[in-house]
Amino acid sequence: MTQVSRRHLDKNTEERIYHIFISVITEARNANDVELLLSDFFTYTERIMLPKRLCIAYLLLKGYDYKAIISYLKVSNTTINRISSALKTGGQGYRLMLSRLQKREDFNRSLQQIEEGIIAKLAAFNGPSPLWKNIRNEQRKHAYENRKPF
Repeated sequence: MTQVSRRHLDKNTEERIYHIFISVITEARNANDVELLLSDFFTYTERIMLPKRLCIAYLLLKGYDYKAIISYLKVSNTTINRISSALKTGGQGYRLMLSRLQKREDFNRSLQQIEEGIIAKLAAFNGPSPLWKNIRNEQRKHAYENRKPF
């Protein structure tokens, strides 16, 4: 991940530029604006790692274990620990954004595909575990409740 300079800014300057950064992000009017902005601001590695962090938060909140997340997302135990700590000590940003995304059908479909991928990893590790069975039953229940009438 990106390194912070050893030469520290004074606190007021640091806060001012952070607020400017937040303002710039909130000025993005659509997905294309955001994509252009993020491609300029973040390195290739950061553009991969930041979405992975969001996905880790989602999977942790859903109750998946570290081993499955590590295998599916190719992340380290340390990375998962950081996200887990953030969720335990607050994590309001993760929770807010994920709850909003889950209300959108297109994102909900993507989140379900992620869960299906991790369920496949769980099944590959140790066969149908109790967690795997519960997850599969919840998916079936969700699919039944959300089926479209003829």
